Amino acid sequence: MKKFKRILSGVTALAMAGSLAACGSSDSETEETTTETTTTAATVAINTEPLSEDDQNTINDVTELLPDVELENKTIKWFSFYDPFHATTAGNKKALSLELFETKYGGEIEYIPTTWAKRFDDLSTMILGGEGVDFIAGGDLDSFPKGVTNGMFQPVDDYIDYDSELWKDVKDVNDMFYLNGNHYLIATQATAGAVVIYNRQTINENGFDDPAELFAEGKWDWNAFKDMLLAYVDNDAGQYGLDGWFNEMPLMLTCGVPSVEIRDGLLVHNFYDPNLERVMNFMRDLNTNGLVLDKNLFNWQTHIEYIGEGKELFYICGLYTLEGAPDIWTATYGDAEDVMFVPMPKDPEADNYYLPAGLDAYMLCKGAQNPEGVARFMECILAANKDEGTKEITRENYLNTYGWTEEMFEMRDTINEMTREHPVYDLHTGCPTDMYNIVDSGETGIRASFYGIDWASVRDSLVGAVDIMIDEFNATLQSGEYAE
Repeated sequence: MKKFKRILSGVTALAMAGSLAACGSSDSETEETTTETTTTAATVAINTEPLSEDDQNTINDVTELLPDVELENKTIKWFSFYDPFHATTAGNKKALSLELFETKYGGEIEYIPTTWAKRFDDLSTMILGGEGVDFIAGGDLDSFPKGVTNGMFQPVDDYIDYDSELWKDVKDVNDMFYLNGNHYLIATQATAGAVVIYNRQTINENGFDDPAELFAEGKWDWNAFKDMLLAYVDNDAGQYGLDGWFNEMPLMLTCGVPSVEIRDGLLVHNFYDPNLERVMNFMRDLNTNGLVLDKNLFNWQTHIEYIGEGKELFYICGLYTLEGAPDIWTATYGDAEDVMFVPMPKDPEADNYYLPAGLDAYMLCKGAQNPEGVARFMECILAANKDEGTKEITRENYLNTYGWTEEMFEMRDTINEMTREHPVYDLHTGCPTDMYNIVDSGETGIRASFYGIDWASVRDSLVGAVDIMIDEFNATLQSGEYAE
């Protein structure tokens, strides 16, 4: 294991350092090592600089940690509306996972483009046409589990050993999606979901305890979150509370119970779980107390810039909004030294600190031409993810490129680690369309409480239809008829 960490540290260092160096190069410096390509946005310089001899030797050392197999078919087909593996934008380098795949197995990835809106229709057409598409992204959880009974995906258990050294750290995550005796979703990493962003100047001016300090003291929970909003919100004075487009799900999952999940290999709902009812009542209280920004007053727009202007207390979203040029995110949230974030507040009655989780995952398409190749590439991704030496290089990127403070980066690390300990995912987004539409509704579904509607009434009117739909899905799943 020590050898594994030492080798990967060097590999990740060379890959990330090269990428950062490319970002900072002048035009004259990059002309000798780049080619140009035309995208829909612009013509950009693509970094095609080959690895140095020393760097290639390091890659060769890492490949010794991967399974020794000979791939009869060296090509895997990636179907998506984006390509995260090849160099596609200025300063962007080929993914380390692809470097490993090429070096160890002589493999290559063929990118088959589609669009976000048409990706599933296009995939169905390609599967029916027998074109042998191999894998797609699965982390959005909007195609699982329905894509299984729709005949779009196939199990991966014949190709992946989840008890092996490479897979054991993510085995529990993969087992969360174990459906009717098979793994269909290939999870390579659990990631942090949403956070609560705030401005410290606003906190100080209103005499509040800093949420980061409350979190460090174990006091950052629903009560502290709500009390701060109650003390701050005054719509008549232009002081608004909680903003954001995606508040309901992150808040709901802090109770540790998703609305829909897989249990014992089958789809189930948790509508009568007392933990879920408790969080629904909490969200309803936020609304009835006027603590949520009423987007109806603002032409159904969020006003994230109010954070920087001192006119809004909290904004819930992913950390991606802070992962960019500092002059962009500081223009929205305020001076860099004032911007901070904390995890979602803890359910004070929960047995653990549960957080909404993101997911890096993939799915093996029905009729894949090269499932063995996909499995080996997944292990290349795992190898690239396991490096403990990445943290310092990543830290430099966040501090120097994104303009973060040390405290922000440490909080990011803490939230990531907490999320990996108790990840919570909700599968309603990947359920059959009719079920998704009623479960996700802001009027008749799980988001209704956030908009002030009593959960017990919503649940009782919802559960009958959902029970029928889940029974139908499970019956189809167990029959195996979808596989024909």
